Amino acid sequence: MFKTNDYWEEEFIDLEEKELDSIYFDNCTFVKCNFSKAVIYKCKFTECRFVNCDLSLAVLKASTFNDVSFENCKLIGISWSGCDEPFDVTFSSCNLSQNSFHLMDLRQIKFIDSLIKDSGFEECNMEKSLFDNCDLQLSSFIKNNLKKANFVTSKNYLIDPKQNDLTKASFSLPEALSFLSLLPIEIK
Repeated sequence: MFKTNDYWEEEFIDLEEKELDSIYFDNCTFVKCNFSKAVIYKCKFTECRFVNCDLSLAVLKASTFNDVSFENCKLIGISWSGCDEPFDVTFSSCNLSQNSFHLMDLRQIKFIDSLIKDSGFEECNMEKSLFDNCDLQLSSFIKNNLKKANFVTSKNYLIDPKQNDLTKASFSLPEALSFLSLLPIEIK
């Protein structure tokens, strides 16, 4: 499908690709595209939108996502750690189950109305990140900077305050009671 290595202001609909190598996309829109199990290598996505796309089990290597939004996408089983900086994305109404974010700069990242089940956030800078109305069931947070992060409208999180910097992070009741389950106490 891709005949050149540079695309600007293009719209791709119902595209199915299993390999993208060294392609630059600027201000492009991908609608109902299937990149599941694709290898995405050395690609640059700048000011792009993915709408109703499937990137499940995609392998991301040395690619950048700068000012990119994923809307209503299926993003299951992805390790985002293979991406290069900048990594500036917004996830809205997405399924991010079984994803891995390791050693990433995720400052001010936005997760909105998304399922983030059984995913891992390890040693990330997530300062001022937003989790708006997300379900974080079984997701783990280990050694992250979560300063000023906002979890007020999210649920099912279990974040160990001894392993993460939660300075001025925002939570709401009753979900914030999950912190008590990490203490060696009995609540009656």
